[in-house]
Amino acid sequence: MNPSTARAASKLNLIRLLDSHPEGLGLEEIQSVTGHKSITALKKDLGELYMIEMYPYSPTDAVDLDFDGEKVKIRLPIAVDSALPLSPKEWSLLRSLLLTEKTKEDSKLNHSILTKIDSVIPSGDWSPYQKSKEIIVTAINEKKILTIVYWKRDTQEKETRTLAPWILWEENDSYLLAYDLTKEGFRSFRLDYILDIITTDIKYPNLPDTAGEFLEGFKQLFGADIENTNFAKLWITDSASYHLGMKLKLESTGVQKQIGDTQYREFRTSIRDQNWFVQTILGYGTSVLVSEPKELKDSIQFHLQSIAPSKPNLHTQS
Repeated sequence: MNPSTARAASKLNLIRLLDSHPEGLGLEEIQSVTGHKSITALKKDLGELYMIEMYPYSPTDAVDLDFDGEKVKIRLPIAVDSALPLSPKEWSLLRSLLLTEKTKEDSKLNHSILTKIDSVIPSGDWSPYQKSKEIIVTAINEKKILTIVYWKRDTQEKETRTLAPWILWEENDSYLLAYDLTKEGFRSFRLDYILDIITTDIKYPNLPDTAGEFLEGFKQLFGADIENTNFAKLWITDSASYHLGMKLKLESTGVQKQIGDTQYREFRTSIRDQNWFVQTILGYGTSVLVSEPKELKDSIQFHLQSIAPSKPNLHTQS
């Protein structure tokens, strides 16, 4: 199956599974049906279902996920065909029985039923950006130059970069660390912003001695084990907190409040890099509001006023 088709089918089947259980499903229940190798891999797939206010999707494309720490629930803007009368454990048991109880008489029928189940219920594991990762790993091992089309989130523009790939970083978000041949310096590129990637025949250069210095600086900003004493307080909707929790370590304060017609929860999180943090928060629209610190609120207000001075600011809260 085409990788793009398989990826789309996996997402659609997850939507069908969750939509058929409005009471919600635990992560272990979902994993028992989907066959994901780890809860982390499952969370990545679930995170990608969340599209509300995330460029370039509109609210009509949105899939709204809720996660209260125990169960995942889904709300859809349109009805999705629901044809899953069995529980996740029942589906899993049925699949196991068909795989183990094989006889010559019913092998053809078993295969037919398994094919039907796998067309409705997601199975196996899928890694985000798998094709890009394979190209990058091969290029690093074989010292091949890559040309990528990259989406700059701060300006929402596309640009083409020619890179000598160096490291595929997969702690927190996935990044390509590479030497930019045009800018003559090391740069980091988030894999979810890479729109296209091509291997070239350009000769791979000798990397400069600044590689180690760049890596240490990158770890300080994005490393998983680096302590950070700068913190922010945010008001976040339930659905946005699930997706943002994939990018930031959110600590709930247990406080809730109603703002307009929307219910928000208060979270505390560390700020690794203020520019990256601001750009990430802005991508969630009014689903994430900044409460503290003041300098972060001022930075967001300045950014919003610079791009739309006539519109009221909705990203900060007292």
